[in-house]
Amino acid sequence: MTEESTPVVLRGMTWDHPRGVDGLREADPLLLERLGVTVEWEARSLLAFGDQHVADFAADFDLLVIDHPHVPDAVEAAALLPLDGIAGLSDLARESVGQSHDSYRYRGSQWALGVDAAAQVSAFRPDLADGAPVFWSDALELAGTGVVLWPYKPVDAFSTFATLLAQRGAPLARSGRFLDRAVAGEVLDFMIRLADAVPAWCADANPIDVAEALVADNDYSVGVALFGYTNYSRAGFRSHPLAYDDIPSIDGRAGGSTLGGAGVAVSASTRHPELAIAAAATLAGAETQVGPYTAGGGQPGNLRAWRSDRANDTTRGFFRNTLRTLERAWVRPRVLGWPDLQLALSHLVRDAVVARRFDETTLDRIERLPATHLTEEIE
Repeated sequence: MTEESTPVVLRGMTWDHPRGVDGLREADPLLLERLGVTVEWEARSLLAFGDQHVADFAADFDLLVIDHPHVPDAVEAAALLPLDGIAGLSDLARESVGQSHDSYRYRGSQWALGVDAAAQVSAFRPDLADGAPVFWSDALELAGTGVVLWPYKPVDAFSTFATLLAQRGAPLARSGRFLDRAVAGEVLDFMIRLADAVPAWCADANPIDVAEALVADNDYSVGVALFGYTNYSRAGFRSHPLAYDDIPSIDGRAGGSTLGGAGVAVSASTRHPELAIAAAATLAGAETQVGPYTAGGGQPGNLRAWRSDRANDTTRGFFRNTLRTLERAWVRPRVLGWPDLQLALSHLVRDAVVARRFDETTLDRIERLPATHLTEEIE
């Protein structure tokens, strides 16, 4: 770009947290240098990020930061451009943290590029605790002392439910069966016991709420089954930094958990498709991810960043300490109707935990969800 050139201004939509915004904005000088493009980022709430359909806002933006289960419905609504032809797509797949890249594939095409990788992990205050619980039995025992937090707002209750099913070898939506009722009963029993042992306000908490409580001046020292936020492990972000580690497991093997994260997609309504696609590829590429995106507070989806000494030195080893969990994470299905199914399932699970009871009718209602929400088969 020459000094006389006027940069193209793209509009982007992301989600409202320093992790979701700051790294993207920090990458803007690189986009300007490489492509002559700058992006004006707007942010929506974390709740909207998880629940709002992409087609509801895609027409107003060029770039969209989205959650992978929303891809099928967005494709069906013709809201996204496919990204199959970009240069370096195979490198992005190879350098992905776990299935972060592949989670945005649907019907043989790539619809977003992983820029943010996350899964449910553990957090602790290194000045108050020696480490995170290794086993779920440890977590439950420690919770009895009043120092453990666990967020189980509806979507987080769903995530823990799905994580524990997967760790027990009975993941949701396995081919030919949506739910293993016997294992689901065991999982709900455990979640109810854990809910009894943590503060009542955890029923309305999300991972950010728990992280904020952990860094405050109180006796809470450990959080379990919360999506990791590397910001809280960085010096100066809050008065008391957190350290992160793998999620507890059942039997000593590094248990996976529910994959979260975010990908950058290109709106089908953009007036600058080539530039928007190039910007998405640049944001997901190693140069940006290892450099300004991570330095600016982002939580990259690129494996080179996760293995970077600099990134780990500035985050108390966040990336190395949780990588096994990310690599073994369970991926929510990409099928038409999944966001609405997940929302319904989230409330069923959380309601059972809050009520401290469930019965066969609860499991029946969960089993019926695919028939009432999905319009295609789960592979």
